[in-house]
Amino acid sequence: MPKIMRKSILLIAVILIGLASFGQTNKSLIQDGDKEMEMENYASAVYFYSQVINRLASGSDDHLYHPYGVSAFYKADKKGGPNEFEPPVNPKSEELIVLHKISDAYRLAKDYANAEKWYAAAVEYPSDQFPYVDYFYGYSLMKNGKYEEAKLYFDKVMEVFPEENVYHQLARDKEGDCDFAMRDEGTYSNAKVILLDSVVNNGSTSFGMMYHQNRLLFSSARQDTSLLAVTKSAPLFESDIYFTKYNKDGTYETPQWVEGINTEAIEGGATFSPDGKAVYFTRVNPLNHYESSIYVSRFFNGRWTEPFKLGKDINMDGYKSMTPSMADDGKTLYYASNRPGTIGGMDIWLTTINDDGETTEPINLGEFINTNEDEITPYYHRKSKTLYFSSEGHIGFGGLDVFKSTINPITEWWDTPQNVGQPINSSRDDAYFVWGADMQTGYMTSDRDNCGDCDSSNTLNVHCNSIYRVERPEIVVSISGYVYDFDTDEPIPGAAVILKDVRGQFEDIMLKADDNGYYESDLLVNEEYFMKASKKKYFADAGIENTLGLVETTALQHDFFLTLIPTGEIEIKGIEYDFDAATLRPQSKVELDKLVNFLNLNASLKIEIRSHTDERGSDTYNQKLSQRRAQSVVDYLVDSGIERDRLEANGLGESEPAVIRLEDGKDVELTPQFINSLSNEDKKEEYHQRNRRTAFKVLAQ
Repeated sequence: MPKIMRKSILLIAVILIGLASFGQTNKSLIQDGDKEMEMENYASAVYFYSQVINRLASGSDDHLYHPYGVSAFYKADKKGGPNEFEPPVNPKSEELIVLHKISDAYRLAKDYANAEKWYAAAVEYPSDQFPYVDYFYGYSLMKNGKYEEAKLYFDKVMEVFPEENVYHQLARDKEGDCDFAMRDEGTYSNAKVILLDSVVNNGSTSFGMMYHQNRLLFSSARQDTSLLAVTKSAPLFESDIYFTKYNKDGTYETPQWVEGINTEAIEGGATFSPDGKAVYFTRVNPLNHYESSIYVSRFFNGRWTEPFKLGKDINMDGYKSMTPSMADDGKTLYYASNRPGTIGGMDIWLTTINDDGETTEPINLGEFINTNEDEITPYYHRKSKTLYFSSEGHIGFGGLDVFKSTINPITEWWDTPQNVGQPINSSRDDAYFVWGADMQTGYMTSDRDNCGDCDSSNTLNVHCNSIYRVERPEIVVSISGYVYDFDTDEPIPGAAVILKDVRGQFEDIMLKADDNGYYESDLLVNEEYFMKASKKKYFADAGIENTLGLVETTALQHDFFLTLIPTGEIEIKGIEYDFDAATLRPQSKVELDKLVNFLNLNASLKIEIRSHTDERGSDTYNQKLSQRRAQSVVDYLVDSGIERDRLEANGLGESEPAVIRLEDGKDVELTPQFINSLSNEDKKEEYHQRNRRTAFKVLAQ
């Protein structure tokens, strides 16, 4: 369908909505408003509710106020703007219900200035049908940055409703947001957030700037300047996808409309595959905003193919799927959905896509990432291994805030998210955050500032979404620490410290601790380092540090604790064999894998594997059995990559009983004579088991 035709049809449909309201009853107007609310068409809902308010205020069915009627869909005539529209005073029953409904519509449309005004009246005239009006008034105050006032109403909600009530819990959480915002925590003092000029921020909304090679793509609802030659007053269009480029002089090229992808629907939140041959994006029904799904189009023979909707495992009927983000592996797709299995509201999910376009069953990122409120606009930054997303459920400054999380190396899953702080976050909605590869520049979307061109079918909000550039100066990351004796806590002068880039892209950093055991070095940003400290006559100590996702100058600290190598043997606990055999049991291999890691860390050690038996059986048999067992351990270590010339196998049979410390503090050797002198059979068996042990002894370093 041609662009002029499809946009004209939308305009005609809106005008017909306005004309149809004449002659309707108040009841039918309210029903129409309720229907628009269900479809998340909040601008239209305000339009219908406003008719009822104005009719009742004037006492006439002929006086109709048009606050957002046609102008909700394109820029209104500035000369003949709407009359002042105020909440009713001393409302009657029908007026009272509409007062509360229109307050909700303004809030859900993100027009928090009007929401605050109308909720202020609604809390003065409460209704049993709207028991949580105090919460929503507090929420609107919070979104307008009035934190102290908002807390008063959140307190009121918590006083009225019990702790198990969901709005009691929400009020408690939002009060925490207010406290967080007033403490001004997490501020990035060096970051700059710069509103892009009208080349990018044109029309009623611009959002979702995303990097793709040397281009940028984003979504915007704007006038297509190519139509001005055809029609002198082109309407504002629904959101479409555009390309632009950032020039070295700090300007942006005129955005190019993406032919083949954009339709009469609302397109936005786009992401490219790494090779640029596929684009995934959100498509929303302009007449029912609840209908949102993820589509994909592929570049073939110099054009974008007809977009097709991803399968039902991603786009489930009756649920939203939106804001896709493709990871750099070209297979992992993050997105937001309220599909079954969500923790609450919109959650972040991931799926994988194979070469044939088939997707796997989506995985919910879990309760560390997702909350009982909305999480949207995920973005995975590969180099820093960091997931950025926006959430209204984690503690923040109010509304949607940007958070970041990395994979915990222990749990191998996402760690507790961190609020990225101001000035990236504000009391308004902040989303679609992305970093460039070097994390020096990035983009985000926010509705924090007023704009002069915000009338659209998507919002009543004068704070419409705009795109901001995020810049930060070059940062310096350093690491320092001390090398100590584990047992004495005394510093170890001259210890060697080595830092290895785990990706193997950079040369090792070789350091030597000073006379106080102190070392220091600068590090690269967005790297992971394996660190090791060593010294003659000591076992080495190691650790992992990373600079992933750091956005400000940071000084890391890491201390090492080295253990003096003992002269005797060290038991390897948990080593078990099959009865009367040298075959290692599965649990033994788990323990020996730990020894493999230890020997890799202490690569200069040569050790002796020592196997012992108890005194039962002949000396000759026990010695041969223990030798076979010691050799089986050596063979396992060699198979695991340890050089054979670093290992010796020594079967000692029953010749060296273990030494243990009794409860009275005395050391005793578990000789046959001592064990046989005991009357407790269980204790005898315990001590026989202690003698049946495998150990190692350091021979050389």
